[in-house]
Amino acid sequence: MVALTNPLNNPRWVNSLFSTNEYAWVWLMVRVYIGWDWLHAGWGKITNDAWMNGTSIAGFWTRAVAIPETGRPPISYDWYREFLEFMLDNGWAVWWGPMISIGEFLVGLGLLVGCLTGIAAFFGAVLNWNFMLAGTASTNPILGLLGIGVVIAWKTAGWWGVDRFLLPKVGAPWQPGTLFGGGKLFTLPSSRQEVMRVAEEWARMLIGVGIGLYALIDLTGWLQILILAIGAVVIISTGMGWLFTRRMAKTEQ
Repeated sequence: MVALTNPLNNPRWVNSLFSTNEYAWVWLMVRVYIGWDWLHAGWGKITNDAWMNGTSIAGFWTRAVAIPETGRPPISYDWYREFLEFMLDNGWAVWWGPMISIGEFLVGLGLLVGCLTGIAAFFGAVLNWNFMLAGTASTNPILGLLGIGVVIAWKTAGWWGVDRFLLPKVGAPWQPGTLFGGGKLFTLPSSRQEVMRVAEEWARMLIGVGIGLYALIDLTGWLQILILAIGAVVIISTGMGWLFTRRMAKTEQ
């Protein structure tokens, strides 16, 4: 293998968006959007006996593999149709139904709390990919595209979440965390002022997320858009450090 002697560098915005915490607030909003969708869908299936005993997924596969007399079949690829037919013939729907239901719920939970965010987003995108291969578009193209973005931004997507503390301990296969003998990846705030700053930022972030979830769950129409916008302003202003920066500037004067 020949190494490039003059490789091209990524634009600054690419590094900032995917490899630093500068725009972690962007991925927080993406996570909340797709995470709530997966959590809601998964919980609906878990509480549905037809999904938990495999009846619903078996019916979905049966409709997907059917070839109509006229028009195009739902599935475009013969290999995927044969795969679904194999699972139907062997009664795999009995355990695939619960696995999909619980999997969707866990994907949503992981994205919402920012725990192993990249892994959760990856499995969510795999689910989107399978639904689309089976001929169901719905929201899958958008959710899948956003999920791929979260996978690429795995290092920063969970900064406002559990990953902020989990990833430095667990690390990655190529860079072990402190639990596996690796070095510290970042330093926790030590001074009282730093601790207060981080606590304040977390409080504002959680308020913004709460406003967004309230709008997504309980509102519709123009009011939903307005409340979502308010939540976005709270998250953006916190993520960019505007409010705290102004207060600090006054204090230093």
